[in-house]
Amino acid sequence: MALTCEASVFVKIPCYFTGKLVLDTDRERIKQKLAPFLMEELGYRISDFQVDREILIEIDRQKVLCLADLVAHIDGRFLMVIRCGPGSVVTRESGTIAVARLLEPDYIIPWAVQASLIEAALLDVRGKRAVAYGWDAIPSRSKLLEMTSEWPPPQLPEKRIPVERQILYSYDTHG
Repeated sequence: MALTCEASVFVKIPCYFTGKLVLDTDRERIKQKLAPFLMEELGYRISDFQVDREILIEIDRQKVLCLADLVAHIDGRFLMVIRCGPGSVVTRESGTIAVARLLEPDYIIPWAVQASLIEAALLDVRGKRAVAYGWDAIPSRSKLLEMTSEWPPPQLPEKRIPVERQILYSYDTHG
């Protein structure tokens, strides 16, 4: 006799961006807390963001699906990547920079944010460094447009692609 259970042990929460139910993970909690802040305080629109953009990394026949939680896409340009994760944002900066350098084949996405529930790091992707910390360091929509007025940003040199892929693989598989 087979036993079935209709109840799920996985809790789901509504996604601010899509309205769909998503698994209640640390990453999702951060994204859902960040969403109203981005819209109500910083002037973004829901339509400004692509959600859960994927990068498939394969190294030594090991495949890892890496995510950019949010990607700001305004006026046809990808301007900023946001990744969410629990704990210290400092320890996740290099992985987030690698995502912004790999996501678009034609150019480096110039800005990135690594966010936790209590802190954030604004990252200059070209310079590969943090320039400010705190949720208040996340640029408003109008400030981001101002920060990205020089367009297009450079393309990632071909010889850097395997290096950035290795960095992202390491961060997303080993923390």
